[in-house]
Amino acid sequence: MEPIIKAIDVQYCTLQCPDLDIQEQFLIHFGMHTVEKSEDTLLMRGEGPQPFIEKCIRGDKKFISAAFIAASMDDLKKLSESEDFSDIEELTTPGGGFVTRAKDPDGIGVEVVFGIEERPDYSEISPYPTNEGTNVNRVNQIKRYPKGSYPKIIRFAHYGINSKDISKAMDWYKKHLGVIPSDKLWAGDSKDSNTPLMGCFSRLDRGKEPADHHTIFWLDANAQSEGIPGLNHVSFEMLNIDDVFMGHEIMQQKKEEFNYELEWGVGSHYQGSQIFDYWRSPFKQTHEHQTDGDLLDNTIPCNDINMIENTGGMPGDAPGPSQWGPPINLGTFGDKRGI
Repeated sequence: MEPIIKAIDVQYCTLQCPDLDIQEQFLIHFGMHTVEKSEDTLLMRGEGPQPFIEKCIRGDKKFISAAFIAASMDDLKKLSESEDFSDIEELTTPGGGFVTRAKDPDGIGVEVVFGIEERPDYSEISPYPTNEGTNVNRVNQIKRYPKGSYPKIIRFAHYGINSKDISKAMDWYKKHLGVIPSDKLWAGDSKDSNTPLMGCFSRLDRGKEPADHHTIFWLDANAQSEGIPGLNHVSFEMLNIDDVFMGHEIMQQKKEEFNYELEWGVGSHYQGSQIFDYWRSPFKQTHEHQTDGDLLDNTIPCNDINMIENTGGMPGDAPGPSQWGPPINLGTFGDKRGI
Protein backbone atom coordinates (compact mmCIF):
# COMPACT_ATOMS: atom_id res chain seq x y z
CA MET A 1 0.00 0.00 0.00
CA GLU A 2 1.33 3.40 -0.98
CA PRO A 3 1.86 5.89 1.86
CA ILE A 4 -0.33 8.97 2.06
CA ILE A 5 2.77 11.15 1.52
CA LYS A 6 6.53 10.71 1.54
CA ALA A 7 8.17 13.20 3.90
CA ILE A 8 11.51 14.56 2.69
CA ASP A 9 13.31 15.58 5.92
CA VAL A 10 12.88 16.68 9.52
CA GLN A 11 12.79 20.33 10.57
CA TYR A 12 12.84 20.65 14.39
CA CYS A 13 12.03 18.88 17.64
CA THR A 14 9.92 20.14 20.55
CA LEU A 15 10.78 19.35 24.17
CA GLN A 16 9.19 20.39 27.44
CA CYS A 17 11.58 21.52 30.19
CA PRO A 18 11.03 22.85 33.74
CA ASP A 19 13.43 25.81 33.42
CA LEU A 20 14.09 27.56 30.11
CA ASP A 21 17.09 29.50 31.44
CA ILE A 22 18.86 26.25 32.34
CA GLN A 23 17.87 24.66 29.01
CA GLU A 24 19.09 27.69 27.06
CA GLN A 25 22.49 27.55 28.77
CA PHE A 26 22.80 23.83 28.05
CA LEU A 27 21.96 24.27 24.37
CA ILE A 28 24.39 27.20 24.00
CA HIS A 29 27.18 25.03 25.42
CA PHE A 30 25.97 22.25 23.13
CA GLY A 31 26.47 24.53 20.11
CA MET A 32 23.16 26.34 19.46
CA HIS A 33 22.14 30.00 19.35
CA THR A 34 19.11 31.67 20.90
CA VAL A 35 16.48 32.85 18.41
CA GLU A 36 13.58 33.82 20.67
CA LYS A 37 12.86 33.44 24.35
CA SER A 38 9.74 34.22 26.36
CA GLU A 39 8.45 33.11 29.72
CA ASP A 40 6.99 29.94 28.18
CA THR A 41 8.90 29.23 24.95
CA LEU A 42 12.53 28.99 23.83
CA LEU A 43 13.65 28.65 20.19
CA MET A 44 17.24 27.65 19.35
CA ARG A 45 19.02 27.37 16.00
CA GLY A 46 22.23 25.96 14.57
CA GLU A 47 24.44 27.23 11.73
CA GLY A 48 22.15 25.84 9.04
CA PRO A 49 19.32 27.59 7.17
CA GLN A 50 16.48 26.52 9.50
CA PRO A 51 15.16 29.43 11.58
CA PHE A 52 15.17 27.09 14.61
CA ILE A 53 15.92 23.40 15.22
CA GLU A 54 14.84 22.90 18.84
CA LYS A 55 11.74 24.34 20.46
CA CYS A 56 11.42 24.18 24.25
CA ILE A 57 8.21 24.74 26.18
CA ARG A 58 8.20 25.41 29.93
CA GLY A 59 6.69 22.54 31.94
CA ASP A 60 7.43 19.12 33.36
CA LYS A 61 10.09 17.39 31.28
CA LYS A 62 8.58 15.60 28.30
CA PHE A 63 9.18 14.96 24.62
CA ILE A 64 6.38 16.71 22.72
CA SER A 65 6.98 16.11 19.01
CA ALA A 66 9.19 16.14 15.95
CA ALA A 67 8.39 18.04 12.76
CA PHE A 68 8.70 16.43 9.31
CA ILE A 69 8.77 18.34 6.03
CA ALA A 70 6.19 17.66 3.32
CA ALA A 71 7.32 17.86 -0.30
CA SER A 72 4.48 20.23 -1.28
CA MET A 73 1.43 22.08 -0.02
CA ASP A 74 -0.68 19.52 -1.83
CA ASP A 75 0.93 16.77 0.24
CA LEU A 76 0.27 18.72 3.42
CA LYS A 77 -3.40 19.07 2.44
CA LYS A 78 -3.61 15.38 1.58
CA LEU A 79 -2.24 14.42 4.98
CA SER A 80 -4.51 16.87 6.83
CA GLU A 81 -7.51 15.23 5.16
CA SER A 82 -6.55 11.81 6.51
CA GLU A 83 -8.18 10.44 9.64
CA ASP A 84 -5.30 10.95 12.09
CA PHE A 85 -4.12 14.48 11.22
CA SER A 86 -5.54 17.89 12.11
CA ASP A 87 -6.63 20.73 9.89
CA ILE A 88 -3.80 22.87 8.54
CA GLU A 89 -2.74 25.80 10.71
CA GLU A 90 -0.47 28.73 9.91
CA LEU A 91 2.71 28.78 11.98
CA THR A 92 3.57 31.96 13.90
CA THR A 93 7.18 30.98 14.65
CA PRO A 94 10.15 32.44 12.71
CA GLY A 95 10.07 31.39 9.07
CA GLY A 96 6.28 31.07 9.00
CA GLY A 97 4.86 28.14 7.08
CA PHE A 98 2.02 25.72 7.70
CA VAL A 99 1.53 22.63 9.86
CA THR A 100 -0.76 19.66 10.43
CA ARG A 101 -0.50 17.62 13.64
CA ALA A 102 -1.15 14.09 14.90
CA LYS A 103 -0.26 11.62 17.66
CA ASP A 104 1.47 8.34 16.82
CA PRO A 105 0.46 5.01 18.44
CA ASP A 106 2.74 5.74 21.44
CA GLY A 107 1.14 9.16 22.00
CA ILE A 108 4.20 10.99 20.62
CA GLY A 109 3.40 14.18 18.74
CA VAL A 110 4.05 14.39 15.00
CA GLU A 111 4.04 17.65 13.09
CA VAL A 112 4.28 17.88 9.33
CA VAL A 113 5.23 21.30 7.96
CA PHE A 114 5.61 23.07 4.65
CA GLY A 115 6.66 26.54 3.56
CA ILE A 116 9.03 27.45 6.42
CA GLU A 117 11.43 30.02 4.99
CA GLU A 118 15.17 29.99 5.59
CA ARG A 119 16.51 32.48 8.10
CA PRO A 120 17.46 35.72 6.29
CA ASP A 121 20.93 35.97 7.86
CA TYR A 122 21.98 32.47 6.77
CA SER A 123 25.25 32.13 4.89
CA GLU A 124 26.50 28.71 3.88
CA ILE A 125 29.46 27.26 5.76
CA SER A 126 31.61 24.37 4.61
CA PRO A 127 34.07 22.17 6.48
CA TYR A 128 37.76 22.18 5.69
CA PRO A 129 38.62 19.69 2.94
CA THR A 130 40.20 16.50 4.28
CA ASN A 131 43.42 14.73 3.39
CA GLU A 132 42.85 11.01 3.91
CA GLY A 133 45.47 8.55 2.73
CA THR A 134 46.14 9.17 -0.94
CA ASN A 135 42.95 11.24 -1.30
CA VAL A 136 44.40 14.77 -1.14
CA ASN A 137 41.89 17.62 -1.03
CA ARG A 138 43.63 20.31 1.03
CA VAL A 139 46.85 21.89 -0.23
CA ASN A 140 48.33 25.20 0.97
CA GLN A 141 45.36 25.56 3.32
CA ILE A 142 46.18 25.30 7.02
CA LYS A 143 43.44 23.85 9.20
CA ARG A 144 43.10 25.69 12.51
CA TYR A 145 40.42 26.05 15.20
CA PRO A 146 40.78 28.44 18.14
CA LYS A 147 41.07 26.40 21.33
CA GLY A 148 37.76 26.33 23.17
CA SER A 149 35.66 27.01 20.04
CA TYR A 150 32.02 26.04 20.33
CA PRO A 151 30.92 23.28 17.94
CA LYS A 152 28.93 24.00 14.78
CA ILE A 153 25.54 22.31 14.52
CA ILE A 154 24.08 22.14 11.02
CA ARG A 155 20.61 20.67 11.56
CA PHE A 156 18.24 18.52 13.57
CA ALA A 157 19.00 15.09 12.12
CA HIS A 158 17.05 12.29 13.85
CA TYR A 159 15.48 11.13 17.08
CA GLY A 160 15.08 7.96 19.11
CA ILE A 161 11.79 6.84 20.67
CA ASN A 162 11.12 4.16 23.26
CA SER A 163 8.02 2.45 21.89
CA LYS A 164 5.54 0.05 23.46
CA ASP A 165 5.05 -1.66 20.07
CA ILE A 166 7.80 -1.04 17.51
CA SER A 167 6.06 -2.85 14.65
CA LYS A 168 2.82 -0.91 15.19
CA ALA A 169 4.72 2.40 15.30
CA MET A 170 6.66 1.56 12.13
CA ASP A 171 3.46 0.69 10.27
CA TRP A 172 1.88 4.02 11.29
CA TYR A 173 4.85 6.09 10.09
CA LYS A 174 5.09 4.07 6.87
CA LYS A 175 1.39 4.65 6.13
CA HIS A 176 1.43 8.39 6.81
CA LEU A 177 4.99 9.53 6.00
CA GLY A 178 6.55 6.81 3.85
CA VAL A 179 9.19 5.78 6.40
CA ILE A 180 11.11 2.58 5.47
CA PRO A 181 13.37 0.37 7.64
CA SER A 182 17.17 0.35 7.26
CA ASP A 183 18.18 -2.04 10.07
CA LYS A 184 16.07 -4.16 12.40
CA LEU A 185 17.57 -5.37 15.67
CA TRP A 186 16.33 -8.77 16.85
CA ALA A 187 16.94 -10.58 20.13
CA GLY A 188 17.82 -13.73 18.21
CA ASP A 189 16.93 -15.20 14.82
CA SER A 190 14.65 -12.88 12.85
CA LYS A 191 13.22 -15.87 10.97
CA ASP A 192 11.73 -17.20 14.21
CA SER A 193 8.30 -15.63 14.72
CA ASN A 194 8.82 -15.71 18.49
CA THR A 195 11.97 -13.55 18.38
CA PRO A 196 11.36 -10.07 19.89
CA LEU A 197 12.07 -6.98 17.79
CA MET A 198 14.27 -4.80 20.02
CA GLY A 199 14.90 -1.85 17.72
CA CYS A 200 14.56 -0.45 14.24
CA PHE A 201 16.50 2.25 12.38
CA SER A 202 14.20 3.77 9.76
CA ARG A 203 14.73 6.35 7.04
CA LEU A 204 12.68 8.52 4.74
CA ASP A 205 11.90 7.21 1.26
CA ARG A 206 13.28 9.85 -1.09
CA GLY A 207 13.43 7.53 -4.10
CA LYS A 208 16.83 7.56 -5.80
CA GLU A 209 17.83 10.65 -3.79
CA PRO A 210 19.94 9.57 -0.78
CA ALA A 211 18.44 9.90 2.70
CA ASP A 212 19.97 9.64 6.15
CA HIS A 213 20.34 6.01 7.28
CA HIS A 214 17.80 6.79 9.98
CA THR A 215 15.47 9.63 10.81
CA ILE A 216 13.71 7.65 13.55
CA PHE A 217 15.25 4.97 15.77
CA TRP A 218 12.73 2.92 17.72
CA LEU A 219 13.73 0.97 20.82
CA ASP A 220 11.70 -1.38 22.99
CA ALA A 221 10.22 0.62 25.89
CA ASN A 222 10.02 -2.55 27.98
CA ALA A 223 13.81 -2.85 27.87
CA GLN A 224 14.57 0.88 28.01
CA SER A 225 11.99 2.62 30.17
CA GLU A 226 9.88 0.13 32.14
CA GLY A 227 7.26 0.08 29.38
CA ILE A 228 6.79 3.86 29.35
CA PRO A 229 7.01 5.32 25.82
CA GLY A 230 8.86 8.57 25.25
CA LEU A 231 12.12 10.17 24.26
CA ASN A 232 15.31 8.19 23.98
CA HIS A 233 17.39 10.97 22.39
CA VAL A 234 17.42 13.82 19.90
CA SER A 235 20.37 14.07 17.51
CA PHE A 236 21.97 16.98 15.69
CA GLU A 237 24.31 16.84 12.72
CA MET A 238 27.62 18.64 13.14
CA LEU A 239 29.73 20.28 10.45
CA ASN A 240 32.44 17.60 10.75
CA ILE A 241 34.32 15.35 13.16
CA ASP A 242 36.28 18.28 14.61
CA ASP A 243 33.01 19.78 15.84
CA VAL A 244 32.04 16.52 17.55
CA PHE A 245 35.32 16.47 19.47
CA MET A 246 35.26 20.22 20.16
CA GLY A 247 31.72 19.81 21.48
CA HIS A 248 32.86 16.94 23.66
CA GLU A 249 35.65 19.10 25.08
CA ILE A 250 33.33 22.02 25.84
CA MET A 251 30.79 19.77 27.55
CA GLN A 252 33.49 18.07 29.59
CA GLN A 253 34.71 21.48 30.78
CA LYS A 254 31.18 22.55 31.77
CA LYS A 255 29.73 19.31 33.15
CA GLU A 256 30.59 19.73 36.84
CA GLU A 257 29.46 23.34 37.10
CA PHE A 258 26.27 22.94 35.06
CA ASN A 259 25.27 19.35 35.89
CA TYR A 260 25.76 17.84 32.43
CA GLU A 261 26.24 14.09 32.14
CA LEU A 262 28.24 12.24 29.50
CA GLU A 263 26.08 9.35 28.44
CA TRP A 264 28.22 7.73 25.74
CA GLY A 265 31.02 8.80 23.40
CA VAL A 266 32.98 9.76 21.46
CA GLY A 267 32.60 6.67 19.26
CA SER A 268 31.46 5.31 15.89
CA HIS A 269 28.15 3.50 15.47
CA TYR A 270 27.62 0.29 13.55
CA GLN A 271 24.14 1.08 12.25
CA GLY A 272 24.41 4.38 10.40
CA SER A 273 28.21 4.72 10.86
CA GLN A 274 27.89 8.10 12.57
CA ILE A 275 30.59 9.40 14.85
CA PHE A 276 28.61 10.13 17.99
CA ASP A 277 28.72 11.82 21.39
CA TYR A 278 25.71 11.69 23.76
CA TRP A 279 25.10 14.17 26.60
CA ARG A 280 22.29 14.52 29.11
CA SER A 281 20.98 17.94 30.01
CA PRO A 282 20.34 18.88 33.66
CA PHE A 283 16.83 17.49 33.02
CA LYS A 284 18.38 14.20 31.76
CA GLN A 285 17.02 14.61 28.23
CA THR A 286 19.67 13.10 25.95
CA HIS A 287 21.12 15.16 23.09
CA GLU A 288 23.55 13.70 20.56
CA HIS A 289 26.26 15.29 18.43
CA GLN A 290 26.78 13.23 15.26
CA THR A 291 28.54 13.46 11.90
CA ASP A 292 29.51 11.43 8.82
CA GLY A 293 26.48 9.14 8.67
CA ASP A 294 25.50 6.72 5.92
CA LEU A 295 23.20 7.92 3.14
CA LEU A 296 20.95 5.38 1.40
CA ASP A 297 18.47 5.54 -1.46
CA ASN A 298 15.35 3.39 -1.52
CA THR A 299 16.99 0.49 -3.40
CA ILE A 300 18.84 -0.72 -0.29
CA PRO A 301 16.87 -3.47 1.51
CA CYS A 302 16.40 -3.72 5.27
CA ASN A 303 19.14 -5.56 7.16
CA ASP A 304 18.02 -7.99 9.90
CA ILE A 305 20.55 -8.18 12.73
CA ASN A 306 20.75 -10.92 15.35
CA MET A 307 21.86 -8.92 18.40
CA ILE A 308 22.62 -12.06 20.42
CA GLU A 309 25.23 -13.24 17.94
CA ASN A 310 26.48 -10.02 16.42
CA THR A 311 25.70 -6.41 17.34
CA GLY A 312 27.46 -5.04 14.28
CA GLY A 313 25.60 -7.14 11.79
CA MET A 314 28.74 -7.98 9.81
CA PRO A 315 30.09 -11.52 9.37
CA GLY A 316 33.04 -12.23 11.64
CA ASP A 317 32.57 -9.18 13.84
CA ALA A 318 32.69 -9.67 17.59
CA PRO A 319 29.59 -8.33 19.36
CA GLY A 320 29.97 -4.81 20.70
CA PRO A 321 28.05 -1.57 21.01
CA SER A 322 30.16 0.43 18.53
CA GLN A 323 32.89 0.14 15.92
CA TRP A 324 35.23 2.09 18.19
CA GLY A 325 34.85 4.18 21.31
CA PRO A 326 34.20 3.65 25.01
CA PRO A 327 31.85 0.91 26.22
CA ILE A 328 28.23 1.85 26.64
CA ASN A 329 27.13 2.59 30.21
CA LEU A 330 24.00 0.46 30.35
CA GLY A 331 23.11 1.79 33.80
CA THR A 332 22.96 5.28 32.34
CA PHE A 333 21.94 4.78 28.72
CA GLY A 334 19.27 2.25 29.64
CA ASP A 335 17.64 4.38 32.34
CA LYS A 336 15.09 6.35 30.31
CA ARG A 337 12.14 6.29 32.67
CA GLY A 338 9.74 9.19 32.36
CA ILE A 339 11.76 10.94 29.68
